[in-house]
Amino acid sequence: MPIRFCLPLLALGLTACGTEAEEPKSAEQVAAAIGELQKPEPGLYRTVTEVVDVSISGIPEAQQALAEQQAKRTDTSERCLTQEEADSGFQDMVRGLGQADESSQCEFSKFDVSGSDLDANMKCSGPLGSGAEVAMNGTVQSDKTDIAMDMKISGGPMGEMSMKMNIKSERVGDCP
Repeated sequence: MPIRFCLPLLALGLTACGTEAEEPKSAEQVAAAIGELQKPEPGLYRTVTEVVDVSISGIPEAQQALAEQQAKRTDTSERCLTQEEADSGFQDMVRGLGQADESSQCEFSKFDVSGSDLDANMKCSGPLGSGAEVAMNGTVQSDKTDIAMDMKISGGPMGEMSMKMNIKSERVGDCP
């Protein structure tokens, strides 16, 4: 499964895996926490996304091995972050995660910031009983980020699926 197909699964949600249920955070609480993060510097960023583990329940072992082989890979991309985008900080990115898509409803149960450390959880429910839980933690600095994500997706056509990935982004210079 190529990373470009896995990344939309991120939009399905983020929640505490294996922790007690927490009250949903209001949009104002999440915005306040995001405001504590350093704003990114404008410039050219290189992002490396690595899928480190994939597990799909209820499929034959050979299909599981094939899914792992196709999904466990590293994808590298570059993007120019404009001054305007940098000025808005990480608000738009997090808002996009929280909104997922028209057919899903998402809530952050946790969004904690301490210095450059981020610890966030969100849960989404989708059509026909589908849903997702993802725990996200790592560091966010003005010129780089390093985030680990642990996703659990249920109720979809493939049954239950879990995926672990690391996303690292670093400013590599000015925009061309």
